[in-house]
Amino acid sequence: MEKMNNMPTLRRKGLVLINARVLTLEEADPLAEVVVTDGARLLYVGGQDDVDRRLFNDREVIDLGGRTVVPGFIDGHLHLLELARSHSGIDLAGCKSIKELLSLLKEEGGRLPRGQWLVGYHWDESRWEEGRHATLEELDRACPDNPVFLKRICLHQALVNSLALERAGLPCTNKVSASGGLSVGVTGLFYNPKTAKPTGLVQERAKSRVESCLEFSEQEMLSALEEVQKRLIALGITSVHHISSNFSLIKKFAETGKLLLRPYFCPTWDEKTGVAWYPKGEISPSMKSGAVKFFTDGSLGAHSAALLEPYTDEPNNLGQLYWEEKGLKEALSPLHKAGQQLSLHAIGDRAILLVLDAMEEVLERYPVKGHRHRMEHCELVPEGAIERIKELGLTVSAQPNFVSMWGQPGGLYQKRLGLDRWKRMNPLAKFLRKSIPLVFGSDGMPPGPIYGIHSAVNHPVHESSISPMEAISCYTKAGAYSSFEEDSKG
Repeated sequence: MEKMNNMPTLRRKGLVLINARVLTLEEADPLAEVVVTDGARLLYVGGQDDVDRRLFNDREVIDLGGRTVVPGFIDGHLHLLELARSHSGIDLAGCKSIKELLSLLKEEGGRLPRGQWLVGYHWDESRWEEGRHATLEELDRACPDNPVFLKRICLHQALVNSLALERAGLPCTNKVSASGGLSVGVTGLFYNPKTAKPTGLVQERAKSRVESCLEFSEQEMLSALEEVQKRLIALGITSVHHISSNFSLIKKFAETGKLLLRPYFCPTWDEKTGVAWYPKGEISPSMKSGAVKFFTDGSLGAHSAALLEPYTDEPNNLGQLYWEEKGLKEALSPLHKAGQQLSLHAIGDRAILLVLDAMEEVLERYPVKGHRHRMEHCELVPEGAIERIKELGLTVSAQPNFVSMWGQPGGLYQKRLGLDRWKRMNPLAKFLRKSIPLVFGSDGMPPGPIYGIHSAVNHPVHESSISPMEAISCYTKAGAYSSFEEDSKG
């Protein structure tokens, strides 16, 4: 990817903060009182008695009266374009039942022109009174005249109606076999095993096929990005690790001069793309690209995270591994040899072991120090895995907000895994005690560092909880380290 030359820069006023309680996150000098910036970089962080007052000239001075200042938060795992697209549809996060969902869909469908897509995001059936997915028949009755696409909060599944299946060219009957609940040749299209008809639930490849039918204009997406950016900055987020292969839209947004966030691009791996395509390093003064993202399993919410033992609530299901070890090693090796950072999505214990086995051989064959390869999520950690993560020099990119969303006693994780495995979920403190770099992000569920800090500090499994200062560091210093930017961020 070419660097962005002659890109307009946004001029920011210099700023002076005095009488502040500045958390520096440095052991030698953990607190400061004054911060001076030139609008883009820090010029001074220290005591009030030592600052050169000439730095105050021509800069706005704000007396904080003892209020706390922290470094800008870094969301270490976010899908900016996904968040932007979600602004175009109904937010279903607050839905408490299928009845409420269907009422919303019927109301929205009544406002839309016939044939226009009805889109929604963030539903979570684990919070619904019925404790199940809405069916194809229910969606068809609620919206008979509009194709429906409703994306689950985990991003791995969606609910669709018959019109949506038709638009995507997906079969509405399973003429071959309904065994296993998947259509032959269309991974992720679920059927009722008794009727051989679609259930309305799609995931992974089938989900992507339906989603590709949605149309968003460039201007709609640019406007949505601006709104998402406002929301993130209001939460104290100044940098994001953006998981996506779509660079062009963010570049166009930057060219308008409106980009305030500093993205670190993490493109998703594509078997059709050669090693040379994946960019690394600086794209512009505010944007860098680095880690290449691999998916090795799905999510616990979708019952597709790969497990060593079956799901407690689906005893015949071990989830899905998206790779065999040999193929994964063959895909990782050329990127690693080329100096590319790697990012591997692994949620279930079987997927985590697959990643560790593959990385062990890749690093043994091509040893590189300071690679900073990442494990994304790394939730259901098997016995002995933490020691191996440490030995391999891997970074863990975790989402503490998941703990509050689904990790509470009696919550989704416990229902999916049972009590013993639930206790092993997201062992944040154990990573830190082994000095494993631990990056915090949100995956957009929801993107709030304060919520994430609260979740990490109040982990329901006491031995996995961490201190507030450790959690802040995970959202700042660790994120900067993971993107090789510790000299300018965190």
